[in-house]
Amino acid sequence: MEKKKQTRKQIERKIENAIVFVPKDKDTKSIWFGDKGLRITITDTNAVIETGFHRHVFENYTNSGVSRPWLYAKRVVEIANDYLDEIVVDGECSYNKLIDVLKEADEKEEYYIAMYFSWYVYNITMPLYEIGESRSESFFVYESYIHNIARNAVMLQEKTEDMTNKQFLKAMFDNMNEYVETLEEDVLFEKQTDEEIMQENIEAIQEQEFEQTLKEQAEDGNKD
Repeated sequence: MEKKKQTRKQIERKIENAIVFVPKDKDTKSIWFGDKGLRITITDTNAVIETGFHRHVFENYTNSGVSRPWLYAKRVVEIANDYLDEIVVDGECSYNKLIDVLKEADEKEEYYIAMYFSWYVYNITMPLYEIGESRSESFFVYESYIHNIARNAVMLQEKTEDMTNKQFLKAMFDNMNEYVETLEEDVLFEKQTDEEIMQENIEAIQEQEFEQTLKEQAEDGNKD
């Protein structure tokens, strides 16, 4: 059945009622990194960082001034476009290839930016989906929680002398060990059978196919 085209008034009403609305402008730039399943879109006012499972929207300015997520995302898109001919692998832009190309450049500033941003993207992507009902999923939520508590405790403690990066990590791990000592030990991952390993491989292939479908849908949407 053919989908009925929405009227201008219906579209305007949807925009007015939208919780998140990021309009394209004349300077909008977007890039898809197939190896990361990552799309970054930049406008004058927003940065949109998305995968097949989530989407982060950042403003260009905050109460503290220029938004760093927006600024770094903007730089990565600009850098990637400068090296577009060199970072395409199997018809798609590759973030890993971008890192390799920048690493060989005489000036390392762009390499450091791209590498630093890749850490940031990993951090805002992975922990968000560790919530669930299984034993491992619930543990990972707890592990992330005590990690943040232990880190913040060090950050907020009174500084009576200089603290090095290694001293910071040691203090954070010491704080985490206090939680570990009171933790009741339990089996987190059970030994897998051959059949279970085979099933995981099948599910991994299905997930890749699903991500490919999402990517194609996103590309079709950007053409509209």
